[in-house]
Amino acid sequence: MKKRNVKVHFGNLILVIFVIGIFAYGGFYVYKNFLSDEENVGSNPVESNNKVDSKVNKKLKELGYSNSDIEIIEKNLSSDVIDKIEEKYDDLASFSSVKYFHIENIERYQTLSDSSSYEPEEVVMRVNTQIDRDFYTDVKIVEDPDDPFVLVNKYFEVPQDYEPSDLVSVGNGQKMRSEAAEHVNKLLKDINADGLYLQAQSGFRSIDLQTRLYNNYVSRDGVAEADTYSARPGSSEHHTGLAIDLSHDGTLEETFENTKQFEWLEKNAHKYGLILRYPKDKVYMTGYMYEPWHYRYVGVEVATLIKNEGITYEEYCVKYRGLY
Repeated sequence: MKKRNVKVHFGNLILVIFVIGIFAYGGFYVYKNFLSDEENVGSNPVESNNKVDSKVNKKLKELGYSNSDIEIIEKNLSSDVIDKIEEKYDDLASFSSVKYFHIENIERYQTLSDSSSYEPEEVVMRVNTQIDRDFYTDVKIVEDPDDPFVLVNKYFEVPQDYEPSDLVSVGNGQKMRSEAAEHVNKLLKDINADGLYLQAQSGFRSIDLQTRLYNNYVSRDGVAEADTYSARPGSSEHHTGLAIDLSHDGTLEETFENTKQFEWLEKNAHKYGLILRYPKDKVYMTGYMYEPWHYRYVGVEVATLIKNEGITYEEYCVKYRGLY
């Protein structure tokens, strides 16, 4: 009997301990949540976000956007961006899905979309690169012409008094900025080692020299024709000291594309940080006729990316440098 009573008492003790443990844990859990609730009074992030979402949703509905469009717009754009929308744009949902969409251009996106059959991504790209406007329209002076990634074209010009401070010799007497010259000189040496000859022409050009060249072309062919192959003063890449013309015989002709030298450049130029600046299939984008001889230094990493994607430098600047 005594032995059996001990077992019963031990079992009861275990049960009591278990029950006490449950109540203790429950009390701790309630107390912990009470403290958390005290700390978060008036600052519930879910409730706060819902309020923002509700405000944004209400605004878009009032502007006339459908529920499906609102879902896409809210997914792609922050509330700060949506705050800038003041009217209904038929294709906003589609535009907002493009990675490099900028709300500042929404009017131009919609205008181009309405007057063309371009897909939303093409619309955004064309507007961000400015080519929805005529060339030399609303030209901007670049803020930092010394930037090695500076974009200079028919919408972005260098200051009229600009000249790079680190020009050095490249090839036989031309000049480029030091880093670009180092890579081009190595290219010339390496292609020569492969049994081919290239010469560097028209590296850096001053504004004065470009003015004389452009005016001569205009006198000969007229403004419209000259603009297809010559840059107006300030808008030439040669002003940057980062561009070079390459020739196998001293001439700059489209037939250069049929040479072994051009074939070699097609395979290897990016390894030296150079891109073919004015491709045959992107005249509408660059504004210049096809120039198989004109190369721009942008560094090996960027040149490789541009070659792999088959894009122009303008498109690179939109996709990867936030140009708009």
